[in-house]
Parts: sequence; structure tokens; C-alpha cells
Amino acid sequence: PEDFMVEELPLFRPSGRGEHTIVQVEKRAAPTLDVLLFLSKQVKISERRIGYAGLKDARAVARQYLSLPKIAPERVLGLRHRRFRVLSAARHEVGLKIGHLRGNRFTIRIRDCDLGQLPKARKVLERLVARGVPNAYGIQRFGTRQDGHLVGRSVLHGDWQGFVDQLLGRPSPLEKNPVIVEARTAYDEGRLDEARSLFPRKHRAEKRALGVLARGGTPASAYEAIPPAQRRIWLSAWQSYLFNHVLDARVRDGTYDQLLPGDVAHLESCGAAYLVTDPDADAARAARGEASATGPLIGYDMRFPEGAPGALEHAVMAAQDTTPEQFLEGASRARGARRPLRILLREASLTEEPDGTVLARFVLPSGAFATVILDHLMRSPDQPCGVPSVE
Repeated sequence: PEDFMVEELPLFRPSGRGEHTIVQVEKRAAPTLDVLLFLSKQVKISERRIGYAGLKDARAVARQYLSLPKIAPERVLGLRHRRFRVLSAARHEVGLKIGHLRGNRFTIRIRDCDLGQLPKARKVLERLVARGVPNAYGIQRFGTRQDGHLVGRSVLHGDWQGFVDQLLGRPSPLEKNPVIVEARTAYDEGRLDEARSLFPRKHRAEKRALGVLARGGTPASAYEAIPPAQRRIWLSAWQSYLFNHVLDARVRDGTYDQLLPGDVAHLESCGAAYLVTDPDADAARAARGEASATGPLIGYDMRFPEGAPGALEHAVMAAQDTTPEQFLEGASRARGARRPLRILLREASLTEEPDGTVLARFVLPSGAFATVILDHLMRSPDQPCGVPSVE
């Protein structure tokens, strides 16, 4: 885990007063949701009430911030678990929500390098700093089986049988644990109690859904038994999948770092959005890194671009049988948002270490994926530079 280190850069520092407690935790080889569950049991509140700015990589050493409502700092200071510990706790007036951070600082060790390629990798890094990085969602957004978007699509379409079948069955060669493969096979063959007993404890969503089904519940009620935080991840995966498709098209035509007429642009200085109506002026802004084009995180209240960028997004939605109105339903309600098509890389370096490894260091804004940067740095020299979609 120490080969992949990430530290949240907070949007604000705790003021020392207020009804929320901002907690910094350090976790090692643990999902964020496991930390939430542990803390909820220790302080006797629902894990749904614990705020966080973002999910951090499980196979890593990560420092991140959480917020606990109406819990005194003294109740959490000193809490430890074999895979995580509380580093600090202080009061603040408001709790954390998704995106409440300036960015993340990464220190990643790359092993088994061909050090002869290091100068080329540094040139790639320089180009990424100068031009910006295609802001793709990395494959971890889609889960171990890379099918989280398919689960989300079933939810969006109200296909509850398809939802439970995708969540609980259909073994994948991407899953290395033979017990999980056996559990999914048991589900596919109708042995629900056996499948539930086989899934490891950390597969809480699968176990809850199987418990409902084994008691004669419907696929829809199995979905309702799963905590909202997990349900949001699947819907987000479908939104991410559609975003990647739009980004792919802009990478292929070379416009991901440009502002086209009709684009909804993102101002780097303050995050404000505006419609591009003066292509010449905005081309200069894009070249200076002051503004970037955005892509869709589809929702019922999302702003669409006009012109060619708008036509592209509507074509992607039509090809995937998705409409903004589908996000008005209770199970999949989401307002939607715009996400920059590129990110600006800061504090970036590649350093050769005495043991022959290479340390990659860089800072990314909130919501960006370090693995996307690594894809660019570690790809074969003859591999085309693009952003693969998850199929």
C-alpha cells in the first residue's frame, strides 16, 4: 500500500467551533466506506450521517477528512483500528460534502521500470503539464469487474431483475477470489442462502440484497435495502461512463483542450460556468489554462452545450438510451453537473530512486484520477495516446 500514497488538500481548516467535528484519518489498504462503518459503530451514529469529500483508493495509504455531526472531538481522538487511525479532530460549523477539497497530493512508486525510458516519460509529463490531461474516470470508478456502470444503468431504467443479476451473479475473470466466483455461480443457479454465506463480509451490499431475496423479497426491495451511499456509486458509474464517451470523442478529434462555439466552459479560477460565444477570446483563455471545456454528468437539471458540442452529447445519450428525464425518478434522482474535459497538473515530477524505482509526484484537483496520469506515463511508446472507454 505504501507504493500509492494520497493526501487530501482540504478546502478549509476547522474553525474550532460548531456542531460538526472534522476528523483526519489515515487508512492503509482499506476502503473509505469501511472507515465510515467503524466510526459509526464507535460513536453510535448512522454511517449515512458521516460526511466526506471523496472516496480514497483502497489499495493505498491515504489521509482524508471526514465530518461527524454533534460528536465531540474527544470521542474520536485516539481511535485506532488495525487498518486506520484518527490523526486529528476539531470542531467546525459545517460538515463535509462530496467535492469539499482543493485537491489531492499523490506520491506513487513505480517498480520494474525501464529506466532508459525515463527521459521520454518526463517529456510526456511536461506535455501533460503544458496542455492539460484528459480528465477521464479511471477504471476503478467501475469496480473490480468494471461493471459498475451496468449496475447503474439497470437502476436508471428500473430494471430491478437486471440489477440483482448484475450485482449478484455473472462471475467475471477479473475477480481473483475463487470464493466470490463460487458465490456468484450459486446465485446464478438459484442457491440464494449459499450465495449469501459465501460472499465475504466486506461485500455488504451483496449480502443485504441476498438476504432480502432469500426471504421472498422482490428485486426492487433488495435494492432499497442497500445503503444510499453505495447506490449513489452505481448511478455515478453510469454518469461517468457517458462522460468518458464524450471525452473520447473530443480526444480523438483533438479538441479536449480547446473551447468550441457552444461549449459550456469552466473557469479555473472560481469554477464558474459560462457559454462560449466568442471563440477567439476563449481560444486564448484555453491556451493560457484559464478555462476548459466541460462534459456531461447527466442529470435532470444539467446544462447542455450548444452547437457541435451539444450535438455530440445528445448523440452519446441517444446511443446509450439515456435521457435527462430518467434522472427525475426517486431511485436514480440526480440533478447532474458539468465536469472539465481536462485537468491542470501541478507540482509534477518523476524521480529515479536509488533502488531503481521511480517516484511520481503530482497534485490533482478534486475528482481527478491519478491512475489516468499513470496510464500516460507508463504506456508503451507505440501505444496511441487516448482515453479508453469502459465497455
